[in-house]
Amino acid sequence: MAAIKPNSIRVPLPVPLFEQPYQSGITDPVWPDSPPDKNQLAAVRSDIQQRISEGRIEEIPDGQLNDDALAERYSAEYAGRVSRQKCMSIMRTDIQAQNKTELKNILELITAFSIEEMKALPSHRHTRLLEDIPDTYRVAITLGFGASLFVDKTGFDRFGLRAKRPKFLKPMPSFPGDAEEFDPAKSGSDLILLVSSDHPYINIAVIRFFAEFFNQRYDEKFRNGKAGPPMLKFLDIEEGFSRKDKREFLKFDDGINNINMSQDDLRRLVYVTEADHEPDWCQSGTYMVYRKIRENMPRWEALEGQVQEQMIGRDKETGKPLSRNAEGPENMTPVYPNPLDERDGRLDSHIRKVQPRRPVEDLFGINDKERRFLRRPYPFFDGLDDAGHSVNGLQFVAFMKSLQQQFEHVVNMWQMNPDFPQVGTGVDALFAKGILSTIDGGYYFCPPGLKGPNDYFGSGLFST
Repeated sequence: MAAIKPNSIRVPLPVPLFEQPYQSGITDPVWPDSPPDKNQLAAVRSDIQQRISEGRIEEIPDGQLNDDALAERYSAEYAGRVSRQKCMSIMRTDIQAQNKTELKNILELITAFSIEEMKALPSHRHTRLLEDIPDTYRVAITLGFGASLFVDKTGFDRFGLRAKRPKFLKPMPSFPGDAEEFDPAKSGSDLILLVSSDHPYINIAVIRFFAEFFNQRYDEKFRNGKAGPPMLKFLDIEEGFSRKDKREFLKFDDGINNINMSQDDLRRLVYVTEADHEPDWCQSGTYMVYRKIRENMPRWEALEGQVQEQMIGRDKETGKPLSRNAEGPENMTPVYPNPLDERDGRLDSHIRKVQPRRPVEDLFGINDKERRFLRRPYPFFDGLDDAGHSVNGLQFVAFMKSLQQQFEHVVNMWQMNPDFPQVGTGVDALFAKGILSTIDGGYYFCPPGLKGPNDYFGSGLFST
């Protein structure tokens, strides 16, 4: 019998960054800008050749396997890109604290447990001797504040924090394409927790602690073990997963043109700086947009392949724009032609509506590329609805330093503007034809990272 060879680890996966000005799980883990060294490239080449010999992948010309070619592919497909974990869990909760001290205690306890879980090493106990256990499951727990933490629906300043509310933070408004039953004004929460890791059981364990034991732990730490009213009211839990091929249920690559640049530029578009004139405590924090987008698979799968490509605006197999105008090796970031050039497909195609790349500044003096934001989407599957249709789609999670100038501009001025890029174009074809609909979501602000061992998430809210 042939020996069973473990999967080779060709280039080590980047890990979350815990000691930094930013919360983990936003712009990290990130692939380094520099390509692997020659020893790692040799290991990559050997592994590829082994897979070719086993018939697992197609033959690749030798010229594409030398060091320079592999380094070029790394720069095109990895460098500066966020290396998403395999699973994401999304938990929303409301705070039932009665005063600022209780709120501070809650945030301290959330931080302490998050650090404990993010730094825990995978256990080898109760596993088979030869079981392959990774060095890390790359756990990241990211916390976000909703607008209702600062001011409730009646306008009441709950904890005396109104003056410290991030200037763009508000309940998510309605947008064209929202499902009829979705009311974003009712879907927000005081807090959101994103739990990311490379194993679904890890996510379950973390989420289960919060849901079942957090309030008990609060009593033990702050009430001398006496049971009191729960501090956190847990509203719901959403799950998402990733695929190696980056495709989602529509069978097109997702995130091809996500932010891909030097780490400094990546952070420039994501994190608040002094120049953004936010409250001081917001610096190095970021806005989060969460939208749960359902995909109508029966309607989508009834369309011919070419019609699907026209609605997306990309070739289904390669992921390239439909035009003749793309540069570099396969999967490199494409060059976008004039948004009015119909050789790239219909003007209301999804990619044309959300990612125009005009060579001049817009009416506000901003280049289209400055409207970009970082997306960390995960497909989801929630079983079947009452009609027997699958409930699936995308857990759309995105980060940016300005809700107004980035996400809302893209949606209102481009995607759902029927007169962009020219009068009569129509809104994004995927939403116009009912392929996509938003069924849940909210706006949040993620505070900065920890400044030291005694710091906690959101500590800037309590500074004078």
